[in-house]
Amino acid sequence: MFRKLFALPILVLVAFLFVFLGGCPPKNLITPQKRDFSPSKPRQVYVTIAAMGDFLMHMPVVDSVKNPTTGRFEFSQLFSEVKDLIAGADYSLANLETPLAGAERGYSGYPRFNCPEDLAGEMGKCGLDMFLTANNHSLDKGVEGVIATIRHLEAAGLEHAGTYTSAEEKKKPFLKDIKGVRIGILNYTDSTNGLPVPRDKPYLVNIVRRPDMLEEINKMQQAGADLIIACLHFGVEYSRYPDNKQKELVDFLFHSGVDVVLGSHPHVVQSVQIRTEEKNGAQKKKFVAYSLGNFISNQRWRYADSGLLVNLIIKKDLESGETALDDVQLIPTWVDTYRVNGRQHYRVLRVDKAIANYESKTDPLLTDDDYRRLKEVAEELGPAFLFLNDGGPEEGRATE
Repeated sequence: MFRKLFALPILVLVAFLFVFLGGCPPKNLITPQKRDFSPSKPRQVYVTIAAMGDFLMHMPVVDSVKNPTTGRFEFSQLFSEVKDLIAGADYSLANLETPLAGAERGYSGYPRFNCPEDLAGEMGKCGLDMFLTANNHSLDKGVEGVIATIRHLEAAGLEHAGTYTSAEEKKKPFLKDIKGVRIGILNYTDSTNGLPVPRDKPYLVNIVRRPDMLEEINKMQQAGADLIIACLHFGVEYSRYPDNKQKELVDFLFHSGVDVVLGSHPHVVQSVQIRTEEKNGAQKKKFVAYSLGNFISNQRWRYADSGLLVNLIIKKDLESGETALDDVQLIPTWVDTYRVNGRQHYRVLRVDKAIANYESKTDPLLTDDDYRRLKEVAEELGPAFLFLNDGGPEEGRATE
């Protein structure tokens, strides 16, 4: 009798464990989640934005990628060695220093550019997300060229900023939601090479005017932008150092709420600067690259044959909503040329990787002269030159 009484609770307990641990749980039972008793940590998200300099599409570069069989222009081959840098970011952008106005307007290089529209789709294959279209060559093919460029970019699935087809389109600030981080991107140029923006179409190209820029920044802030990037086409061509006009404009933008300024137009890399500014008692990091140089071009002389790819690492605390520029990575690039069957080809190389490939003899296309130039570029774009009034990412000190 005693054994039977003792066995009953055991059987009940076994049944209970079978149902809740080993067997089928009852219907409508919500399985409890594991509880974490460790100290709570804020949930954070990181976003990487890759920015490149000028796509200066000279005709020798364009001709080098034309497929003689299909007649198409296979631009993606130019970027096979750096595709991982373009596609590996959460979002990537570059300055489009040419209209994509269509074959009917004639393909051409300097002084009035028109690149085959194949470039848009080919860059989409490489992982590029956006082309900046406000620069001194925006009006090279007139009003129709501006509109055709936008249409070709949109048809290829690429986003754009800086030029517009209507006043209504221009009124809408560009905001991109990336993993819950709202990034505002604006694009302005201080020149259109003397070609005037038509008076009846003032929306066509963003020209550097402080009231207009401030209005767009305010719209972005009102729309909930977490971080604002201003892309400016400004400065003096082939000058390796920013002038006072550039510096003053950057100061204005920083004080107006911009977090990052990315420059283009000089066709050579200019200095960069990391600042720490105080806002509402908190320290906030800001960054400017006065010129990212040429990403792709036929300019073969010293300084113009190299560029700077910038990775912006942005961090957002999803609980507090606080967003900050967490880190900046600077990656020098160089345009290599080589010949195959008498035909000249181009490719963009990451400088540090190309140096390593030459030294390990894993890139047969690199010559001794290429190696010497790569070493020079590594020196030219080293921290001693790049950081203006800033010794590096951590501590600021004058170097010039």
